[in-house]
Amino acid sequence: MIKIEHSVVIEAGLQEVFAYASDWRYWADWFDGTSDFAPTADVERGNGARYRYKAWVMGLPATVETEIQDFVENSGWTGVATRGIPHRTSWHFEAVGDFTRFTYGLEGGIPIPVIGPILDALIMKGKWRQILETSLENLRSKYSSPTDSQGGADHV
Repeated sequence: MIKIEHSVVIEAGLQEVFAYASDWRYWADWFDGTSDFAPTADVERGNGARYRYKAWVMGLPATVETEIQDFVENSGWTGVATRGIPHRTSWHFEAVGDFTRFTYGLEGGIPIPVIGPILDALIMKGKWRQILETSLENLRSKYSSPTDSQGGADHV
C-alpha cells in the first residue's frame, strides 16, 4: 500500500484557500491527471458528498468515486473511495500567519494480488508523489505573486 503526504504553503488566507480548494468545480483545474468531476449525491459539499471523476493511472483512464467524510470548515476532510481504485485521501488546511499550509495525504494501492504491491513500490509511489507535488504546486501558484527577471514582484 502506498502512503504519501505532501505540503505547500500558499500565499493567501485560510478561508480563501479553503473556499477554492474545497469546491469540486475547480479540482480539475489544479489536480494533475484528473478530469470530468461530477457530484453523485444530493449533498455537493461536506460530509456525505460524493464525486465521480476520471483519474489517469499508468496511462489509462479510470473512473473513480470518492465520498467526503470528517469535513470541518476551514480545516479539512477525508476522501474515501466508493468506486474504482481503492484509496483514502486527507486534506488538511492550517493558517500560518497570513498564509495557508495545505497538506494532502494519499493511501491506496493497485488491487492486484501479489504484483499490486510490487507495482506500487516500484512504479506507482513515485508517480503519485510527482502528481501530488505538481498538483499542490498548481494550487500554490494560483495565489503566487508574479516575479520579474530579478526575482522581485512585478509592479504595474
